[in-house]
Formats: sequence, C-alpha cells, structure tokens
Amino acid sequence: MMTSIIPEKIVNYNVYDDGDKLVGVSGEITLPEFEAMSETIGGAGIAGEYDSPTPGHFESQEMEINFRTISDSTFKLMGNRGQTLTLRAAQQSYNVTSGKTSIRPLKITIRGISKGMSAGKIEVGSPTETSNKIEILYVKIEEDGKTLLEFDKLNFIYIVDGEDLLEDVRNAI
Repeated sequence: MMTSIIPEKIVNYNVYDDGDKLVGVSGEITLPEFEAMSETIGGAGIAGEYDSPTPGHFESQEMEINFRTISDSTFKLMGNRGQTLTLRAAQQSYNVTSGKTSIRPLKITIRGISKGMSAGKIEVGSPTETSNKIEILYVKIEEDGKTLLEFDKLNFIYIVDGEDLLEDVRNAI
C-alpha cells in the first residue's frame, strides 16, 4: 500500500541551550549514531558466528555543534556542567492525495557533557569553523508531539515507538 505522505526535508531549525537560543550555529549538526554493543557468539551447535546486540546498550555517542565564529556560546558549552540542548525543527512533507505540503514539528532533546572544543581557524573573510563536542547520555526524539525514541543511558530507559525495551532489565536488577 502506498503512503499518501512523503517526508521531504527540514525547512529550518534552531538550537537551544537550557532554553536560551544559541546564535551563530552553522547550517548542519550531525545527530548521534546508535551502534549497539554486541558480543560475538560461536561454539558447539552454531554453524559459524554471529554478533548478538545487547538490548538498549550502545557505544559512546557524541554530537558536534559547529559555529560560524568564536562566540560566548562556544565557551558556555565547554563547561563541565551537564548540558541540555534542544533542537527544534520544521519538517516539510508532501501529501500525495491533496497535493499540498505540510509542516510537522521535530524536537530533539540531548543531555550530555562537554568532551572538548576546537577553536577553528583564522582566515580573512571566512568563518572560524569553531566546534564543540558533547558526549551524549540522554536523547529524546519527538515528531509532531509523538515520542519516537527516548534513550537514557544512566537510568536504563530505551523506548522505541512507544515500547520500553529495557523495562524487563530494570525489573530484573
């Protein structure tokens, strides 16, 4: 069955640090990857090996925030305090049935700690390309008010499309 809604693109977005809008963020932020921690399984009764992912356990995750130039926002993110960053975006979709485009809100909340900063470079007439790296401990992705993913490393929470995949683990330990 063909869907009548085609997700197209991000129209625009803003980044907020504990509620304050960060000014000077460049056009692109790479979101964290979810690479499951796994163990290679092999032995008697198994024809070869396979990697067994550990439910809700992921390798270290980081996010890099790029700035056009050096600013106070760059150094505010560098502190050793926990960071709560919120990305709010407007996503455009095309409705095949009606022929109209629509906008849906996307909200991504990240909590983590500073891993470092690159001051960038100095060149006449060019941005410095300053950046901060944040180690991610919590991420929540919501689209149009619906939670698609919530992952909290320190509290054993891993919810995907409404299903809490670590509930049994929390109850067992």
